[in-house]
Amino acid sequence: MNFEAFLRDVLGPVLDHPDDLQVDVSGEGRKREVLIHAHPEDHGRIIGRSGRMISSLRTLCRAAGDKEDLLVNLELFEEGRRPRAEA
Repeated sequence: MNFEAFLRDVLGPVLDHPDDLQVDVSGEGRKREVLIHAHPEDHGRIIGRSGRMISSLRTLCRAAGDKEDLLVNLELFEEGRRPRAEA
């Protein structure tokens, strides 16, 4: 699955700065790390109310990864913040 294209299609229309959206996919074997970089003003839109948007994005990416036998972890890069532990 092309996680970058998927996230651009889903997030682009709701962001104030869609041109600043960058999606990095890394990993080897079955594991994939998907890291979203966005303009700081768009972080709230990506996280969503009570974290619903980022949680939904994680669920969709994990489900898509399951179809290809991949373990997918999605994170939003926030300057000065440690990444959350894998669930």
